[in-house]
Amino acid sequence: MTKIKICGITRTEDALFCDSLGIDFLGFIFVEKSPRFVGNPDKFRDIKTKAKKVAVFMNQKIEFQKLTNFEFIQLHGFEGEEIITEAKSKGFGIIKTIFPELKESVKLCERIAELVDYFLVDSSSKLASKSGKFDEKSLNGILNDGKIFNKAFFLSGGINTENVSFYIEKIRPFGVDVSSGVEEIPGIKSHKEVEKFVKTVRSKTIE
Repeated sequence: MTKIKICGITRTEDALFCDSLGIDFLGFIFVEKSPRFVGNPDKFRDIKTKAKKVAVFMNQKIEFQKLTNFEFIQLHGFEGEEIITEAKSKGFGIIKTIFPELKESVKLCERIAELVDYFLVDSSSKLASKSGKFDEKSLNGILNDGKIFNKAFFLSGGINTENVSFYIEKIRPFGVDVSSGVEEIPGIKSHKEVEKFVKTVRSKTIE
């Protein structure tokens, strides 16, 4: 069944609502220039969820000791082996963002593929904290038997309720990641839109 990751969570009530729907992964962004920046990880220290909590960073120093309530770290820039190895040594799962249209990103991810748990496909516009759709043509160029460098992947970048069924059926990702597609304003999730998205994914998901 296609996994669901809701990213850009900034409020406890949104995290708990998403968890009540059985969502698989919740993303919390610790990148200062992001409009969904959550600041101090202690804000979510006491949240208990069945969903895996993902701390998102981009080309920055990570204070791992503050992330005791998170199961995964998502590296959203050009992070290499050193920080991945350190994160893994502290017990975190690794989601590594790949920008298929950027050769340097593809080469990096090919090199470190054995170290990560999942890739996450996104648009390189996110490097500047801007919205954008993933590059489908470039993605097709690196897919092999439904995986990227033999790893399962999340599909992100322009995903919403209107197009998620199409991409699940066409690309068959391990999971789909949505943020702005289920928001009222940046960082504030619409519970109605989250529920619609989840129902849509589950009704069209590929076993």
